[in-house]
Amino acid sequence: MTVQTKQQQLKEIEYQTKMLNNLKKWMRNLIILSSIGVVVAYWALNLQSGMPYQIIGVIGVILAAVSVVFCAVTGLAFKNGKANVEKIIRIVEQ
Repeated sequence: MTVQTKQQQLKEIEYQTKMLNNLKKWMRNLIILSSIGVVVAYWALNLQSGMPYQIIGVIGVILAAVSVVFCAVTGLAFKNGKANVEKIIRIVEQ
């Protein structure tokens, strides 16, 4: 393995680690967004009455559901990215 290739792999590890940290932030934000959706849905559907509140409640449920799906996709991307970084680290250590 040449020195240049090893340096490139170290830069790739650094870059992918930075991107994994970004994915963590996105996951945190999506969890917060889904929590807000659940609270809005509960407030509108159980504590209020009337058609406008039902619409707001449905929007809250949809927001929570979409956030959970995106959170799952982001979690899968994080898992695969972390495995990729570990693979590159094993190659560099050899």
